[in-house]
Amino acid sequence: MTCHDPFAALENLHDPATRDFARAAHAETLARFAADTAFDDIKNDVAALLRDERQIPFCQEHRAKMYHFHQSAEHPKGVYRVCSSASYRAGIPDWQVLFAVADFDALLNDDVYLDGVSHYVERPERVLLSLSAGGGDAAYTLEFDLASGKLVEQGFHFPAAKSHIAWRDENSLWVCPAWDAEQLTASGYPREVWLMRRGQTFEQAQLVYRMDTDGVMVHAWRYLDGQGAPVDLLEAATGFFRKSYFRIAADGSTHKLNLPEDAEICGYLAGQLLVRLKGAWQRANRHYPAGALLAVKLDKYGTGAAHTLFVPNERQALESVETTKRFVVACVSDNVAGTLRGWRWQDGQWQTQDLPALPGGAVEITDQPWGGDVLYLAASGFLTPLTLYALDLNVMELCVMRRQPAQFDPQGMDVVQHHAVSADGTRIPYYRVGRNDDGADTPTVIYAYGGFDVAELPHYLGSIGRHWLANGGAFVLANIRGGGEFAGWHEAAVREHKHKSADDLLAVAEDVYARGLATPERTAFQGGSNGGLVCAAATVRAPQRIGALVCEVPLTDMLRYHRLSAGASWLEEYGNPDNEHDRPHLARLSPYHNLDGQTAYPPVLLTTSLSDDRVHPAHALKFYAKLRQTPCARVWLYAPEHGGHTGNATQEHSAAEFACILRFLHGHIAS
Repeated sequence: MTCHDPFAALENLHDPATRDFARAAHAETLARFAADTAFDDIKNDVAALLRDERQIPFCQEHRAKMYHFHQSAEHPKGVYRVCSSASYRAGIPDWQVLFAVADFDALLNDDVYLDGVSHYVERPERVLLSLSAGGGDAAYTLEFDLASGKLVEQGFHFPAAKSHIAWRDENSLWVCPAWDAEQLTASGYPREVWLMRRGQTFEQAQLVYRMDTDGVMVHAWRYLDGQGAPVDLLEAATGFFRKSYFRIAADGSTHKLNLPEDAEICGYLAGQLLVRLKGAWQRANRHYPAGALLAVKLDKYGTGAAHTLFVPNERQALESVETTKRFVVACVSDNVAGTLRGWRWQDGQWQTQDLPALPGGAVEITDQPWGGDVLYLAASGFLTPLTLYALDLNVMELCVMRRQPAQFDPQGMDVVQHHAVSADGTRIPYYRVGRNDDGADTPTVIYAYGGFDVAELPHYLGSIGRHWLANGGAFVLANIRGGGEFAGWHEAAVREHKHKSADDLLAVAEDVYARGLATPERTAFQGGSNGGLVCAAATVRAPQRIGALVCEVPLTDMLRYHRLSAGASWLEEYGNPDNEHDRPHLARLSPYHNLDGQTAYPPVLLTTSLSDDRVHPAHALKFYAKLRQTPCARVWLYAPEHGGHTGNATQEHSAAEFACILRFLHGHIAS
């Protein structure tokens, strides 16, 4: 592999030639896939589904009011609105609009999208708005008063940056700034923690902590405790998974907590930290296994006794943790399906609670109103629309709040979990969703992510079911290593073992073919971000074993990823290209460097956003440019100006991108 990069210039997004290149490629893609009535029909239908008032409005509840971000044709950027909890539960919400996102464009002289609303829970009409510039990760932070509908005069207002800003109390914030180069780590994230009080300028704020530039990021926040005093904590991440935690005292001094560097604090209740272990922890004469959830006593001098709440078996993994006033509830992946576990702190000890059963599939905690013991839960399956539940933990009563209308008819379809055998003999689970009488000529999309300890669970397929399954297609979810589906599943495919994610994906494809469920010509890989890397690596390695590739906001240049945008924060996942030990395996993995100018590759649709400040657009741009030089090149690039890494744009934009992908798939594996 040569060190010369013929397309290195595409890394410079400030060069008009780069943006012209991307715009021309995007226009060519639209001309190919978005110029007919079939595209319009899909786009308009998906946009209408997104705007359907019968969709579940997922809310934040504060003091008997439900707050909701709502997008519509009238307000494409959305409005923030509120109704009473009583009207919401009755199914006739009395919505009142509090502000429109589009109104901030003129104020900030920028194209902004709502990235989040942080209520100060003890006075919830006072909020911090996070307004994303162009849909990227960099965002403005503005203090807004919902009662008056105005910005707070002389309030907490900060410029667009990848800052971390959190309430400490009504009159002070924890500020981790990122608007000046000196405030940043090599990964482009904050390295300083400041305590800023109302009425102060930033220059008058108190510096609490500063890390070296070779760290990844810092973050500080306050936990409120329904059974005790609040606590201020600071996280200093030296890697994506390695970090140190500090308790911040009232005078601003910091005190390091005795926790493993790969542990994660995920809650606080009754003076105890809820800690998720990634690796095993040997503490004095006690052993705590990998993947466990612990309750660790927090005392004046640091951490005290630890109590084990949950230990996963080999087919389980802890997904998320939420606390209420008296309870701890965890979402657990159990053989790649969501379940709940619960505990109560009572009479000075932890008591396991039996929780009401939920349907199998994906389960998520969507909200927990401060000060009570109610949780809002969303549950769905591939063929089962979302249901929003309210769970009152005091009486263990589960109530249906809303049901999402079905977006397609699942009759004649089924969901089957199979297992493939990867190159090293590991059994890899995958779900196949489709008609129960499908044969080998069924157009099939195999979706994978496989990274950063993120589990892929059986969520409702919605628009995919409506426009792909209902038209005779099949969908496969590959639960490959690198993800978080099982304890140890992530660690099995990192750094020099990252290739195992691609091994697993290819094994799933071969198993699908061997079962007579599809053929290579009628099958596409699809993945985004890390999943885009895995799918691209598998396609480049075995181009004859796949019919098409949808590669969304991907990493593709694994020898320079650490020098592009936030790439330096991912060294623990992939390895360091500047390290003699890591560079060879990254060179073998890198899709960009393994493209062969003599090989004909299957059709490829790449997507990115020119406002993506997390995974640099150059990964997609360079891969596209190099693919165009291969024999019989059939490659397209979808690259809008806005949306960032997560597609934070309007519903119209989301529907258009989905329709373009569907038209690409129909044209190459379903025609």
